[in-house]
Amino acid sequence: MTGRIRGFAVLPAVALAALLVAGCGQDDRGGASPGSTPSAPSVSDLAHLRQLVDDADSAAAAAESDAAADK
Repeated sequence: MTGRIRGFAVLPAVALAALLVAGCGQDDRGGASPGSTPSAPSVSDLAHLRQLVDDADSAAAAAESDAAADK
């Protein structure tokens, strides 16, 4: 059961990493354009990320509650 809780705890970090990777400015060759600056994430991207983190926090809290009830 502790592995499941750890999995839920890692979920926000994975979501953040995925958003950062998806937001990186890459050209057609797969590398960053020379001299280009990465753009800031949009408000909707940040709202979506916040929702993912909130959902992950809720899932982690539910998993911890279930684990405590199983003791």
